[in-house]
Amino acid sequence: MFIARRMAGKNSQNKVSSSIVKIAVVAVALSVTVMLVSMAVIIGFRDEIMDKVVGFGSCVNIINRETGTNFETLPINSNQSFFPSIEKADGIKHIQRYIVKPAIIKSGNEILGVIIKGVSSEYDWTFFDKNMKFGKSFRIVDGVKNDSILISQKMADLLKLNVGDKLVGYYIQDPPRMRKYTISGIYETGLEEYDKLFCFADMSDIQKLNGWEKNEISGFEVMIDDFSKLDYLTEIVKDSAAYKFSDDGSMMRVSNVKDNNRQLFDWITLTEMNVWVILGIMIFVAFVNMSTAMLIIIFERASMIGIMKAIGSRDWLIRKIFIIQSLYITGKGIIIGNVIAFIIILAEQYFKFISLDASSYYVDHVPAEFQLWYFIAIDIATLLIMSVMLIIPSMAISKMDPAKVVNFR
Repeated sequence: MFIARRMAGKNSQNKVSSSIVKIAVVAVALSVTVMLVSMAVIIGFRDEIMDKVVGFGSCVNIINRETGTNFETLPINSNQSFFPSIEKADGIKHIQRYIVKPAIIKSGNEILGVIIKGVSSEYDWTFFDKNMKFGKSFRIVDGVKNDSILISQKMADLLKLNVGDKLVGYYIQDPPRMRKYTISGIYETGLEEYDKLFCFADMSDIQKLNGWEKNEISGFEVMIDDFSKLDYLTEIVKDSAAYKFSDDGSMMRVSNVKDNNRQLFDWITLTEMNVWVILGIMIFVAFVNMSTAMLIIIFERASMIGIMKAIGSRDWLIRKIFIIQSLYITGKGIIIGNVIAFIIILAEQYFKFISLDASSYYVDHVPAEFQLWYFIAIDIATLLIMSVMLIIPSMAISKMDPAKVVNFR
């Protein structure tokens, strides 16, 4: 350790090795920066998209088992033993009722096919309040008629509408029905496929349109505290809801957000695989540069190696000196890379200077999320992998004959 520290000092190398060491530090710093920023971006993408998909629906969904894949749902009874008591279960945050129904909304000469989602008094508006562009979300009071509607910026642009304007909803059924609504708020999430599809209105009004009783709904939405426990908590919900017959003989089906958005989550998994490839490439780039720097330092110190061998030092002892010195250089590069990555991630979080096409990427900017754990994990992994891999170039020391290298200049 003493020799390695002395060799890593500023005045210990000549001009050639000093330049190579600087290049090696820069290479390690850039590799670490790329790895950290890549991890920040993939975590940001995953969390941002999951937050939006869950915001439109839920983590776990309970519907009639006979309901198909379209939005014309069969009713279930809202008077269930698990509602709302399931909220007391560990890990389950909230449960809420809802109804969905296809409709056509019209303003002037413009029409648009949408899904009206009827919500109840316990509906959690946190997600839409966070993504509100104009106006505000409405609140439902049981037993009080509410003609408010929440639409997206996409719909507002197509229909040329603003907050406070009126629009008409047409429901294709027998007989056809229509309802007049007042726009209370306009939201924009960037998840275009959902933005152009969902409006939000009072659930009791849609119950009347369907001819349903007050206790009949399309389903329940269950929100959880920890998304990493989604599969486990889905099974908890299934135990409470999926294996019981209702009074009318029907059963309920429980699914989660992954089941209902398989293609989207497969895309996220694919991007995560890309990050692992990037991590491997960057580790390899750092190793190649550090190996080059180590070999140059070894040949520069050939005379010292010859003397140490002549006085009885074993090859492994000498190799450890150069490995430790190389890890000093690697550590310097890691620290610089951490600082650069932290600045880039922080700048992107606050200023969003890298924009994206929301129709392709589901977000309008690169979402970079800082988490301390992956900084520590990548730093430790880089040091451990480099310390093992640098054993390979250090094997050059074993090939050196002390009689030939002791006077090497």
